[in-house]
Amino acid sequence: MHSQPNPVSTRDLLTYGWLGWALGAVAVPIYIQVPYLYSRVYEVPSAWVGVILLISRLLDAVLDPAIGLWVDQRSGRAKRYHLPLLMAVPLLLLGMAGVFFPFGNTPTQYAASLLLSLLVVHLGYSFASIAYQAWGAELGHTDKQRSTFVAVREGLGIIGVVFAVSLALETYAMLIFSVFAVMLLSGVFLLLRLAPRPEKTALADAAHAAEAAMGQAARHMVAAGEGLKGALRAVLAPLRRANFRKLMVVFFFNGLAAALPATLVPFYMRDRLGLGDSDQWVLAVYFLVGAASTVFWVWLAGKIGLARAWLIGMVAPIPAFVMVVLLGQGDLVGYLWVCILTGFALGADLSLPAALVARLIEENGERGQTEGTYFGLWNWVNKFNLALAPSFALGTLQWFNYSADVSKSEEFQSLGLLGQIAADPLIWVYALLPCALKLVALVLLARSGFTQTKPTAPTPNTPQGANP
Repeated sequence: MHSQPNPVSTRDLLTYGWLGWALGAVAVPIYIQVPYLYSRVYEVPSAWVGVILLISRLLDAVLDPAIGLWVDQRSGRAKRYHLPLLMAVPLLLLGMAGVFFPFGNTPTQYAASLLLSLLVVHLGYSFASIAYQAWGAELGHTDKQRSTFVAVREGLGIIGVVFAVSLALETYAMLIFSVFAVMLLSGVFLLLRLAPRPEKTALADAAHAAEAAMGQAARHMVAAGEGLKGALRAVLAPLRRANFRKLMVVFFFNGLAAALPATLVPFYMRDRLGLGDSDQWVLAVYFLVGAASTVFWVWLAGKIGLARAWLIGMVAPIPAFVMVVLLGQGDLVGYLWVCILTGFALGADLSLPAALVARLIEENGERGQTEGTYFGLWNWVNKFNLALAPSFALGTLQWFNYSADVSKSEEFQSLGLLGQIAADPLIWVYALLPCALKLVALVLLARSGFTQTKPTAPTPNTPQGANP
């Protein structure tokens, strides 16, 4: 007879999730505000900005699986996640200062400053996010517990996001950076001193942990010691699991569908809708709805399972993509509804995929040993999407000689709806292509077999076999 898992307290959730605020405030300015800031304010060519984002993220993403393996190799230590988190703090502070306050006086110098600063930011973010996600993956035993820890982490991250996007970066850079620094330091302090310890949760699986000590983790360390080839095999070990490979492909298409409009949202708001800085609050609505909706998605996942709930979440934003095509100058109310619909779907992306990874780790019999490696590869896919999206989106706009005034000309206004769609590359990249990618992800998830798995009972202390 299985024992009931320990209940999750509010204190546990807050002390673990508080750091999410700062990490949310790191990610969003970079992939939403920085492309517009550097291309329009600092006059760096948009194609350059796209290439810089691509290079910085690809170089950084190459390190993510290696960082994940290194984190896992520390699995025998009581405070295995402390060092990477402490290493991340100075890197994030230094890198974000460089992004917000670039050196130089010419577009070329601003571009060089951006590239250097992003490399530092991404390295710090990798150390922090991989250790942070791996820590959280060890704190739950049921679908509801896993998704609750993830939802609180990402929900608090949304609060950081809302703060960052509610203020124009070019005007309030010092305020944003100062509050970010305070939240980063306080979040790391609470996590390291007061949050629930992964090692305490792992002790509940004593028999499994003893077997694991001579199993997968040890083999990883031996393989890594054999040289570069052995280390590469260890880093890629999770990809030998069919269930994780399937999930990675779904995550790639779904993530790219989100990254493309995230890159172009400032362009769409200002150029297509004619909205200004005073209308930034609509983005805050998007993220706040996303944070609030995590409560619904966690509840739904507990009823029908993580994968089925995520599948419904993928369907939700498709009507919003269609609505985007129909909007024009001054349609603030219409765009508000777009933000509400897509924000509701965002809650599913925030709370469910990472919880599904944690579940697969336990089903694969690797709980407490390989979380870092799994989330290192997971972050690699996420960063690849965030690298590909701006380079593709901004490069496409420049290739088609996109102009901010294209939708305001009389010639454009005289075209019918189909003619306007054909003549405006912004609509294609911001709405239509993401809609197609979402549909691909939806089909792949429906055919993956994950939706056939029922929610875990509240007693899964014994590892189960992997999904086929």
